Order: sequence, then structure tokens, then C-alpha cells
Amino acid sequence: FLQVLNMSITASYVILVVIVARLLFKKAPKVFSYALWFVVLFRLVSPFSFDSIFSLIPVSSRQTSPADIMYSQTPIHTDSIIAMNQAVNNSLPAPEVAASVNPVQIWVSLGAILWVFGLLLLLVYSIYTAVKLYLKLKPAKPVYDNVYEINGIKTPFIFGIIRPKIYLPIGLSENESVYIIKHEQTHIRRFDHIIKPFAFFAVCVHWFNPLVWVAFFLMSKDMELSCDESVIKQMGYEIKKDYSTSLLSLSTGRRILGGSPLAFGENNTRGRIINILNYKKPAFWVVIVAVIAVAAISVGLMSNPQKKQLSIEDYANQFIEETIATYDTDDNYFKIIDRKIT
Repeated sequence: FLQVLNMSITASYVILVVIVARLLFKKAPKVFSYALWFVVLFRLVSPFSFDSIFSLIPVSSRQTSPADIMYSQTPIHTDSIIAMNQAVNNSLPAPEVAASVNPVQIWVSLGAILWVFGLLLLLVYSIYTAVKLYLKLKPAKPVYDNVYEINGIKTPFIFGIIRPKIYLPIGLSENESVYIIKHEQTHIRRFDHIIKPFAFFAVCVHWFNPLVWVAFFLMSKDMELSCDESVIKQMGYEIKKDYSTSLLSLSTGRRILGGSPLAFGENNTRGRIINILNYKKPAFWVVIVAVIAVAAISVGLMSNPQKKQLSIEDYANQFIEETIATYDTDDNYFKIIDRKIT
């Protein structure tokens, strides 16, 4: 639980940086904004990274909550900034002489139980909605390949991971079908039908962090916008008006997602239409600058800052400062000294 908490705190900083970067990429193709969310996904699911002098991660975020804080007789928060150490350590509960259980251990245990409960609740609900939708889609009639039609839905969507299928509402015109099917096929070709459920699983793990939910929403938005732009590049810029009309005709429908990450329909119709009508072939220099910027930001956010090499004098001063900050008149003083020397 503490490992997940540390990952979530670091990912929160990365999410804020990516949100700001999206504003800078407003005029660039949305595929670059979409690519940045993979850095957030990496930070949410990977407990390991690499050190780099180009890291954009603050040094203080390397270890926010030590894993052994709940087992220490006197819980100590370790940070590179001594002043912050003193403030945090003073705010931690003081040890009780006769206590056998660290108060921090109780709070961490309760937090871990609540975290697991929320995680299981989201996973069970997602599986339930996916099974329910699977049973509802059994009467669907095949059109060709992996395209199916079914009555009772208002918007097209993709369902499945290993063998994804495209489901269309009955009654679409030929032009609407062409654009919509091309859009969904682009999703499948880019493995969006796998990426989105995986991202949703990361959201389930970090469900307690509101910034992760915001990131998932914005990632889904960039996924759709970049997919629309891909369709336009494949079929020609002259289809923008007809393509927008097709989206508008389906805007009265509602999403059939139902909480399940295995099926996702189209949303944000207004934003998608505006982006489609304003989309133009980007200049070559814009693409080059965007590629360099995405690569630099990705390396900076995926890597950790290098550990500062302390001299003997610096280490001694830090040792004395931290020891004084946690000084206690009872035997805890000697326990602190023993633990630090070890």
C-alpha cells in the first residue's frame, strides 16, 4: 500500500506537468498529447525507474513515505530537505513508552484495508457490467469481418480485447457507416481497445487519487481526438464536413460504457467536431518540434533525479540535524542513534 501511495504521489506531479504540456501542444496534432499520457501510465504501474540528470521529478519525491515507517518505534519521514524532515517528524505521533503497536501502523493498516476494498469493488463492478453487456450483445447480426449490427443501442462502440468487435446501431446511412467503421478500425489498429482497459485498471489501483481520474478522462479525450485526425489523414481532408455531420447525427445517443472498460463508445461530440473542422495538415517544423518536446518531457518525467553525493561533512551535519530534530529524553534517543548508525 505504501509503495502504491508513493507511486501515486509521484504520478500526481507527472499528471500536472502533462496537463500543462497539453496546453502548449494545443495547436499540434493530438497524437502528441495522447503520447504523453503513456508517461503517466508508466509512473502509475511501474515501481521502478532509472536515474537521469535530465529528470524533471523533484528530488524530494524520491521517497515520500518509507516502507518501514509503520514498523519504526519512532516513525521518521526521510527527505532530502532537512527542514521538511523536522516539520514532518514533529507532526508524527510521539511514541508511547508502554505501547506495543506503532500508531502509524494502525493508520497504514486501515488505509490498506480501505484501498483493497475500493480496488475490489471497482474490479467486481467492471467485470459485472462487462458480462452483462456481453449477454446483451449476443443477438447482434454480423455485417462483415468483425462489424456487427444490433438494435437497442444509440452509439457505435468496440467490445472485446483479444478479438474486438465493432457494434453499430441499426439504421446508419452508408456515409455514416463508412466514417464510423473507419474510426473504430483505427482504434483497433492502434491497440486503443487494449490500452484503455489497462489504463482503467491503473485507475482502479489508484482510485483514491482524484488526479488519476482526471488523467483518465483527459487521456480518453485525446485518444478520440487523435483517432479522428488519423481518419481524416487516411480518407482526405475533404471529408471533414461529412464526418462532422455523422458525429452530430449520433450525438443524441448515450454512451454504453456502463462502467465497463472493455467497451467504450464515442463522447465529447462538440469538442470532436470543433477539432475536426479546425484540423489542418501540420507544418513540418511543428511536427519536428513536437516530437523533440514529447521525447524530452517523456525522459524527464520517466526518470528519477540522481542521488546527491554527500561529503563526510555534509553527511555528519545532516545526521546531527536529524538526530536533534527527533531527540527524546527517554531511551528513544539511543534507539534513534542505533538505527541511524546501522
